[in-house]
Amino acid sequence: MISRIVILILMYLTTFEMSIAQQALKGKIIDYADGKGLIISHDIVTGYKYTWGTIDEEGMITVPLSDSFLDEIKKMAAKAQKKAPRGFTLKLPTVEDTFTCRYPDIEFENPQSLLSGLPDLILSDNKRKAENGKVYAVNNPLIANWLHRNQKGDVGLGYYLMFYFSEDKASAIGTCMTSNYTGLGDENFDKSMLYGLELEKGWNIVQYEIEKVFESKNGGFFPEVIKVTKLDNLPDDLTWVRVY
Repeated sequence: MISRIVILILMYLTTFEMSIAQQALKGKIIDYADGKGLIISHDIVTGYKYTWGTIDEEGMITVPLSDSFLDEIKKMAAKAQKKAPRGFTLKLPTVEDTFTCRYPDIEFENPQSLLSGLPDLILSDNKRKAENGKVYAVNNPLIANWLHRNQKGDVGLGYYLMFYFSEDKASAIGTCMTSNYTGLGDENFDKSMLYGLELEKGWNIVQYEIEKVFESKNGGFFPEVIKVTKLDNLPDDLTWVRVY
């Protein structure tokens, strides 16, 4: 989620549904006027563009959730490995890789289970050339803006969602605490990640809820307490925000 220029556009999805039976994410961006297009991502190693879904003229997005998602990711990794610098080996992420921290106090079950999530979802034209921003599943537009800036800048209370495919059942339970500097002199604060994850084999909705923010002396706001849990259903107040 790297961007040089960030302009927050408050265009919400008025409807959003995730049905494991239908195997698709669907939602509608209001006031969409960029025409039919594709939902893509960039491979940072190879520069390849991959297509994940579509958007129609009325702003309805559809992202299929394939049961063979991990196989697709493995093929992408193999392709990227051929372009990787000599001596660099690409490794597929595991549950432990995704949810551990530098000073861990996390108890894992099946920590080596492969775990891969949907990448940043970029809106593009049908030729994958022109790009029309990214979309984020949140309940607070400030969080979408913060995510778009690689988790830098001000943030507010609320949550964002990630969609992970787990190779098998797994769990991550416990608290991860790190010291964070605000960039203002020696000002710092303790950031806590509270994990209560019970992952199922297949697709999982994971909620990152910012329960507390730290206000810096210069007025900046940083995430101080984030609770990470798996949801069975999408929250009623979920919106998707498009950010350029």
